[in-house]
Amino acid sequence: MADDIGVECFSSYGGKDTKTTNLDTLALSGLRFTHCHAQPSCTPSRVQVMSGRYNSRNYQGFGWLDPKEVTVANLLKKEGYSTCIAGKWQLLRHH
Repeated sequence: MADDIGVECFSSYGGKDTKTTNLDTLALSGLRFTHCHAQPSCTPSRVQVMSGRYNSRNYQGFGWLDPKEVTVANLLKKEGYSTCIAGKWQLLRHH
């Protein structure tokens, strides 16, 4: 997930302005999203994309993701994929 970027930026989705050869290689050998929607605001949108549920059903507060929430990473890992998250996340630590 990246801020301020759309499919038109990637050559694997038909973009012509920028060569994205490494991402194109990933697109050929991995998982590609062809239909995805998110809230247009930062952390809540990440929670929505990761959980696959509208924020009205999963959003409990800024920076909070319920530890029991099943994310796309949980599902992919269960199927044998390696997963990670890197960059801005803004999760708070709840005890």
